[in-house]
Amino acid sequence: MQSCIFRIQFADGRVEERALGDGRFQIGRESGDIVLGDAKSSAVHGELVIQGSAVTYTDLGSSNGSLDAQGRRLTEPTRLLPGQSVRLGNSAISFLRGPDVAPAPAPVPRVAATQPMAAQDSSPPRAAFGALAPSGYSAGGSSPGGGSAGAGLGSGYSHPDQAVRHSYPLAITSAGIGEAVRLLLQTAPFLLVRVGILTGLTVATILYWAVLLGGFVLLSKATPLLGWAWVIALVFVAGSLWRFVVRYMLYVIKCAHIAVLTELITAGRVGSGNESMFQYAKRIVTERFGEVNAMFALDLLIAGIVGAFNRTLNWVANLLPIPGLDSMMGVVNSVLRASTTYIDETIFSYNLARGDENVFRSSKDGLIYYAQNAKEVLKTGLWVVVLDRVLTFVIWVVMLAPAFAVSYLMPGNTLTFVAFFFAVLFAANLRSAVLQPLFLTMVMVKFHAMAQNQAINLEWDGRLSQASTKFDELKRQAQAWVRPSSGAQPVAGYQRA
Repeated sequence: MQSCIFRIQFADGRVEERALGDGRFQIGRESGDIVLGDAKSSAVHGELVIQGSAVTYTDLGSSNGSLDAQGRRLTEPTRLLPGQSVRLGNSAISFLRGPDVAPAPAPVPRVAATQPMAAQDSSPPRAAFGALAPSGYSAGGSSPGGGSAGAGLGSGYSHPDQAVRHSYPLAITSAGIGEAVRLLLQTAPFLLVRVGILTGLTVATILYWAVLLGGFVLLSKATPLLGWAWVIALVFVAGSLWRFVVRYMLYVIKCAHIAVLTELITAGRVGSGNESMFQYAKRIVTERFGEVNAMFALDLLIAGIVGAFNRTLNWVANLLPIPGLDSMMGVVNSVLRASTTYIDETIFSYNLARGDENVFRSSKDGLIYYAQNAKEVLKTGLWVVVLDRVLTFVIWVVMLAPAFAVSYLMPGNTLTFVAFFFAVLFAANLRSAVLQPLFLTMVMVKFHAMAQNQAINLEWDGRLSQASTKFDELKRQAQAWVRPSSGAQPVAGYQRA
């Protein structure tokens, strides 16, 4: 008996091709003819009816619904054509071909627009920076069938011309603090690296000021002019260079950490499973170095847009659960600052998950998604403020306790001053190395969960333009963006060998 060929992509990243003959086939979370094992699918989610080459899909009243390639919910029986897919939770079923269609000679199969292609080697079925584009889609965001020269180099998760701008899966089961803590613990090696680097930079900064002041004293003995020339050289020239290098280095490390977190949020694992977190992060940052640099330049622009938009919100005080706090603008401003601090980095995570080469375009869409979900994201910002106060206090107590012990046992001793000095340094570095990544992860998880399967509301495009002229600047750069010329070579990170 001839059969129709389907590809099933499971939530855990597995991909399976299955041949089905005529009949009815139920699809469910833990039972049925096709078992998805997907927490976001229903026990009885949908049904495929096959009659020859005619395939019909029907949603059987599932909780999260069944979506087509454009992100629209399927509420009636839908006829599937070869190449079309249906998304069920974090899983997908694609109708590849009917019984009267011979397999294509090309060894690399393609799937519908809302799902990535299956991996042909040990690489995972998806990666945080995009997979090979589905048939008919170009990296530049042209419509299906556009046939541009660059077709096939874009991401199968980026749909700039559709209502739902992205279709990357999510591996997280909730958007709460517990999920953020779990993800952060999975990336604990990055936290240790951050502590080491920040401590090293602190020591280097101390040495820098020692050299600056020592040189000034010594050279001023010869002539004051020489001493002040030394200060100017180190403060304004070397100091400016030092600040830029440090800021850029910390940014690249942060990007590497965000890349790993994004992969865990969307795929549930890092890379193909045979790489360490650092190997994966190094490879991705190297392959996507152009996008990393672009986002470094976009950081201040995005932060400015978010800050301007947040100032237009007049309901933030209503988020405060304690009566009487609505008049404490300091608390309100702290919540807004928490959002502004981490949203630009969250937009970077969105760029990585979506895999759009045009980072200006995906940043614009990411900002609109933030605006239309601002209330929920700012609720997370409120938790960030509360946890920041509590956990910072705990860190200071833990770090200063040994210094107080030394002070009690050896009052007036020089060692007491040294103990307090290093306790303060380590407390500040521990907060930056651990708490800030935790708060960033909380905001990232909330953003991705809220934007999942959500159609974009372009009304917020106008509101953002009214709030900040920088948003119009971002839109102009998105429209003016041109794919870098690379001949016939694929863009690194989009096509896997």
